[in-house]
Amino acid sequence: MKRFISRLCCLSLILGLAQAPEACTSIRIKTADGLVFYARTMEGAMDFKSQVTIIAKGTAFQGTLPDNTPKGMKWTAKYGVAGMNAYGQPLLTDGINEMGLAVGNLMFPGYAEYQPFEPGQANATLAQYEVATWLLSSFATAAEVRQAMSKVRVVQGPKDVAGIMPLHFCVHDAQGNSLVIEYVKGKLHIYDNPLGVMTNSPAFDWMTTYLCNFVNLSATNVPQLDLKGFTLHQFGQGSGMVGLPGDYSPPSRFVRMVALTQAALPVKGAAAGLNLAMTVINNVDIPKGAVRDQEEKRVMYDITQWAVAADLAAKKYYFHTYANKNWRYVDLPKALKTAKGIQYLPLEVPAAYPEVSVQAK
Repeated sequence: MKRFISRLCCLSLILGLAQAPEACTSIRIKTADGLVFYARTMEGAMDFKSQVTIIAKGTAFQGTLPDNTPKGMKWTAKYGVAGMNAYGQPLLTDGINEMGLAVGNLMFPGYAEYQPFEPGQANATLAQYEVATWLLSSFATAAEVRQAMSKVRVVQGPKDVAGIMPLHFCVHDAQGNSLVIEYVKGKLHIYDNPLGVMTNSPAFDWMTTYLCNFVNLSATNVPQLDLKGFTLHQFGQGSGMVGLPGDYSPPSRFVRMVALTQAALPVKGAAAGLNLAMTVINNVDIPKGAVRDQEEKRVMYDITQWAVAADLAAKKYYFHTYANKNWRYVDLPKALKTAKGIQYLPLEVPAAYPEVSVQAK
């Protein structure tokens, strides 16, 4: 346990060395027969060395205070979890639990400001980067999460080693309920999210207002326009979506994901629901070089380091990486049968492309 606590303390230092991912995107898909699927991407310019992480119920945790001491809130995992970590640390940036709850950290630069630390409430205090792990290991539904958030204080983790680490959080449950959790100017804001989409900054209420600029978008092709003596016509399919943003900024990704999740035809069944979630989330995949940031004498290139998709009914957690686009998955109920404490699986493995020419007839 002592070694485990020391690893928690050094998490903020390691995360602080990495270029902050600022292009994460998450979506929720509902099928016509009531199944729910979650998908998201993780972007960044430096390799987070993520691992697939399995946490058994009964695992003990303790929150970190702003002075970097592990003297915050104590809790024990009520539910088993599968998700993604960073740099081998025993905390999650994303995941699902055995009740079908999904939670993700997404960057929220320029807006995230957490609650002030109060020493008298240390035993109810978490650092912001511990919230996802706490929620996933403790709650079954979005309603439970909403109720619990008012009982915990989320504070800025140690700035001297981690920087600001501005985060906000998406929450989805197996019934299709979705929340956005944000801390702005030291106050907690919880939004119902009927759209199921979330990106980064600005705040969620701004994003939903911004959607009004695209009220003209339609999945149906526009008709030709007859002018006096001249006719304007479409060049091809997709004319109803002319004006849909294609860049990688957070507002544009938000609009693009809302448009695609809303326009996609309803599907039935687990296979079709999973396929739809995977298809839609691939529309924000960033190839290396498309997003660049100049830092002094070097150029940083954001890429989609990994993407996940989750079946919240079957509790299956699918993932692929930038280098290996073949989806793999963890069957969480099966994994938890033998899980003890915290276990890790490698994320990066060589891509395998089956050669099928011998099957030709």
